[in-house]
Amino acid sequence: MAQTATTFGFIGLGNMGSQMSHNLACYAEKQEWPKVQLWNRTRGKIEHMLKESYCEIADTIEDLVERCDIIHACLANDDVALSVFRQVLAAGKKGLILVDHSTLFPTTSATLQQEALAQGSSFLSCPVFGPPSVAKSAGLLVALAGDETARSKLKQYIVPTIGKATIDCGSDASKGALLKILGNNCILGTIELLSESFTLAEKTGFDAGLFYEFIQAWFPAAAWVNYGKKIRDGAFSGKTGFTIPGGMKDAAYIRRLGAETSTPTPIIDQAWNHLTTAKAIGGESLDWSSCAAGMRVTAGLPPFKGEDFTLDKSNGANGTDGVNGH
Repeated sequence: MAQTATTFGFIGLGNMGSQMSHNLACYAEKQEWPKVQLWNRTRGKIEHMLKESYCEIADTIEDLVERCDIIHACLANDDVALSVFRQVLAAGKKGLILVDHSTLFPTTSATLQQEALAQGSSFLSCPVFGPPSVAKSAGLLVALAGDETARSKLKQYIVPTIGKATIDCGSDASKGALLKILGNNCILGTIELLSESFTLAEKTGFDAGLFYEFIQAWFPAAAWVNYGKKIRDGAFSGKTGFTIPGGMKDAAYIRRLGAETSTPTPIIDQAWNHLTTAKAIGGESLDWSSCAAGMRVTAGLPPFKGEDFTLDKSNGANGTDGVNGH
């Protein structure tokens, strides 16, 4: 059965959103549907996409809403998400499907689902797993949570357009957000364990390259292999990865869930401390794998190797080796 022509919108064109929206635009073009409508708080940062993607830039959120049937978003935090989605809903258009790929606290997703329903629209919590390079190749793992009819609509195109697979979390949008936090608990816990293991290897004189061979052979999962390589090399540039502020935001969500449910989170508590150290000595534009730098300092090793991420204390500016942000 042929799909009904759909106009997509995308809000939030950072490292992840720009890749995902481009893939969505390729799909729309292939279907001979209208161009994807884009909106970003800073228009100048996305004008290059007019030449690179099958898209148009909306001047306002209201303009984007008027043209679109389904609006995807990938936003920085809960406050931004609440502000943006409430502007979308305030436009008064009924029947919209709002697809959120951000990492939000579960109660925030539940609130937005209720507010969308009250306005005659649907809100889906669809956070993704994978870095920008994986987003570029449409290899993300996508959670789906929210209204069943809207979920069914997304399943018609989300794979292989944006992701390689989905996990259906049901009709409660908060469950998608919760899966994302639980998944990030595993990922940050992996980074902390890798940090400890590589530091211990160096302190005992064991070859880090040989230890990485073991990681590849015995723990071939993406998080172990990718973050293991970053930690082995001390390659903590956040230009294409996930920076410390985002990592600390997610760690704070994990710790908050732990506090609210009386569940200890000792691994994430320790990772928080190491991220804080890395931020203090290297800057907030480092990748969150720089958690390892905090571990190294604790063990009496120099925090960085390879690139020098040490802050220039003389003028308060970051160094020139990859800590200038996105």
